[in-house]
Amino acid sequence: MRFLIFAILCSAWSGTAREVTAGEDGNAPTFNRDIAPIVFNHCSGCHRPGQSAPFNLLTYADVTKRAKQIREVVEKRIMPPWLPEKGSVPFANDRSLSSQQISLIRRWVENGLQEGVGARPELPHWNEGWQLGTPDLIVKLSQPYVLKPEGKDVYRNFVIPIPVSARKFVKGVELSPGNSKVVHHAFINIDTTGYSRKRVDKDEPPGFDGMALPETAAMPGGQSLSWQPGKMHSFAGPGLAWALEPKTDLVLQLHLHPTGKPETLQPSVGFFFTDEPPTNTPFRLNLNPLNLDIPAEAKDYVVEDRYVVPVDIRLLSVLPHAHYLARRMEGYAVLPDGTRKDLLLIKDWDFNWQGDYQYAIPVELPRGSTLAMKFTYDNSTGNPHNPNHPPKRVRYGLQTTDEMAELWFQVLPRNLTERNLLGADFAKHLANLTVEYNEAVVKENPNDAEAHTRAGRDQIFLKQVPQAMAHLETAVRVAPDYDRAWYELGYLNLGLDRLPEAQHAFESVVRLNPLDYQAEGNLGNICMRRGDLEGAESHLRAALRINPQDAVARQNLDLVLNAKARKR
Repeated sequence: MRFLIFAILCSAWSGTAREVTAGEDGNAPTFNRDIAPIVFNHCSGCHRPGQSAPFNLLTYADVTKRAKQIREVVEKRIMPPWLPEKGSVPFANDRSLSSQQISLIRRWVENGLQEGVGARPELPHWNEGWQLGTPDLIVKLSQPYVLKPEGKDVYRNFVIPIPVSARKFVKGVELSPGNSKVVHHAFINIDTTGYSRKRVDKDEPPGFDGMALPETAAMPGGQSLSWQPGKMHSFAGPGLAWALEPKTDLVLQLHLHPTGKPETLQPSVGFFFTDEPPTNTPFRLNLNPLNLDIPAEAKDYVVEDRYVVPVDIRLLSVLPHAHYLARRMEGYAVLPDGTRKDLLLIKDWDFNWQGDYQYAIPVELPRGSTLAMKFTYDNSTGNPHNPNHPPKRVRYGLQTTDEMAELWFQVLPRNLTERNLLGADFAKHLANLTVEYNEAVVKENPNDAEAHTRAGRDQIFLKQVPQAMAHLETAVRVAPDYDRAWYELGYLNLGLDRLPEAQHAFESVVRLNPLDYQAEGNLGNICMRRGDLEGAESHLRAALRINPQDAVARQNLDLVLNAKARKR
């Protein structure tokens, strides 16, 4: 059933088939005059050979064969797949049909599917392969990946070296999914450290499962690099390219749907370069309440988050995210004078059609404005998307049977020198949310070492030292084999200049996780403070063997080698 709905009317706007206002003369709509321009401009881009839709909509015969189904899905606004309501803020590449277009389709079906005698518009010209043209560099999975025929959805992360020998400035990125029937969505991340490569499992091609990525893998420079069926790719605005360094890995996260038979896919990513270096870097600001705790049968469960921006900003795009229980999403701003400005409204969220939305005109917000979000969830039996039968309590988590509430904004400070100020201020907001959530978790389960560790890590950032120490000491006591707890405890003790305690903690990290280059680097730092140059060199060289891009370890090793040379 999901594939029947999958892409009746995916957008592929090209502008070559002119859409007209028709039927005003009282005549019944015809395919050639009225319906073909709508279908060709809004449907055929996906409904053609080699694209994501399961059947073609290229001819009169194609459309009449499915006319009743088309009418049903457009009247329900299931198709084209466009979730935001039309409001005060217009979006670029809006795929939705107007009420007039929907009315034309309904009247055409009711009046007998007339073909008409006039000239039919030509099909649009589509770029075959890549929407943005020929990429300057194509990075492709080394060999096909085989998706098993049955089971739950799969989150697979592929790690692929990017073969550049010098810094490049990237103005655009485009994904070719390799098998659009099974790829629900994708996120494109990069890792400059090599750490993701060390996470790969024994399967081929190289990768690992799960929604959680290493902290070293991230979207660069505040970008929103994603793919969904029907997405219209675009180049970055003037001055907003980002730098791609040598020895960088592509970390491609795919959400995959099994189809009932083995499927192969071999995705590739096209990079488009520019000679113009970036003059500004966007910031990704995420409203993200973590305190979701949705009781079974709750129909209108609400979570909210608010953040007061400390600088003048402009919003470039927005990306909402939740799982199957979310129903309504609101994003808005409250200006300093109390005026409300709507930024996004989705009345009927559909997990299967999530995407990012670029504002047609950047939204200007003065400092002191409040960015806010309000998401509503339905965890009742009456929610047809509910994955649990019968419904059960659902809390925050990364699995699709858990829930999330995220509203990402791509933000550009009006004064580029204030980006760091915005980042530091927003980091405090996120840290407080994380502490609040994890303290609620450990209150319910005092032996949750991961929650203790997350709370302690953010309390270090917030300079809440006694509370952080209590959480981290509890974490290593209840889970002595959890390396991240030992790492954060070592980091805290190192900051307090408690070197023996810090050394013990970092040695525990290396014993449990020999690939932790940061722990090796910190052990080198401790040896440097003690004047143990031999020990420092050993640990710093170990850190660089694991991550040759570790600039801190490289700098400290140079200091150690110079100090040893002076002693000779």
